[in-house]
Amino acid sequence: MSRPVDKTIEIRKMISIPDMEACVVLQQSVWQFADLDVIPRRMFVVAGAIGGQVFGAWDGTKLVGYVVAVPGVRDGFSYLHSHMLAVSPEYRNRGIGKMLKIAQREDALTRGINLIEWTFDPMETKNAYFNIERLGAVVRRYTPDFYGLSTSPLHGALPTDRLHAEWWLKSERVLALMAEQDMPDCSIEETITVTYETEQTGDTLQPLPALALELLLEVRRQFLAAFSSGFTVLRFQKMSGGSACYGLGRWDESDAIVCG
Repeated sequence: MSRPVDKTIEIRKMISIPDMEACVVLQQSVWQFADLDVIPRRMFVVAGAIGGQVFGAWDGTKLVGYVVAVPGVRDGFSYLHSHMLAVSPEYRNRGIGKMLKIAQREDALTRGINLIEWTFDPMETKNAYFNIERLGAVVRRYTPDFYGLSTSPLHGALPTDRLHAEWWLKSERVLALMAEQDMPDCSIEETITVTYETEQTGDTLQPLPALALELLLEVRRQFLAAFSSGFTVLRFQKMSGGSACYGLGRWDESDAIVCG
C-alpha cells in the first residue's frame, strides 16, 4: 500500500512571480545546476500561462517541493510533459512527491487530458519503483543522452540516458492504484536487471564510478533491443544489494482508451 501523505503539507497551483522565484531557488538547492542548466523564472511563468502546470508543496510559508509541466503534442495527440519534480532533502520520504503527482492528474483530467509523460534515469531504482509501482506508469521508449551532459553533481559525468514514463491517467492500472488496490495482473515475458556494486551515500545506493558507464551502456543496449521488439515496461521489483528488475510484456493501448 502507499505511504500515507503528510497532512501538514499544502499543495497549490503556483501563480505569482514570487511563487515562481521560490521554485527557482529550490531547484538550485536540490539540483545544484550551473547557470547553463537552470530553468529560469520566466519558463515557470510561461508553463503556467500556456496550459502547462506549476504546483508547489508548502509547509506554512516555506516551499518544500514543486512540479512543472508543459503542454506537448505528438502525432496529433495532446498531453502534458512533466519536466521536473523536486522535493527538499529534509522533506523526502513523506509522500510529497505523490501529492504533487496527484495534483497534476486531477488538474489534467478536469481539462480532458488523459496522458502525462516524463523522463527518468533507468539506473535510479527508487524513482523507477515510484513511477511504475506506485503511480502505474508504463515505459516504451528509451533515449540515450537525452539532455546532453548535465552540470548537476547528482548526475556525475554519465550520459543522461532516460526512460520515458507514460502515465495514462484513466487506465485500469492507474485507477486501481489511485483506489489503493493492486494493479491488474499482467504477463511478464522479459526482464532487465539493473545490477551493480554499490557504495552508500546517505540513504541512497549509488553505482561505483568505475563501473557506472559500463553498466549504463549495457542497460541501454537491453532496453533499446526490447523496445524495438515491441515490449513495454509494466512492472518493477526491488532486489537485495541495490539491484532491481524491470518486468516487460505486451502493452495493450486499449487499456488506456477503454477507461478514457
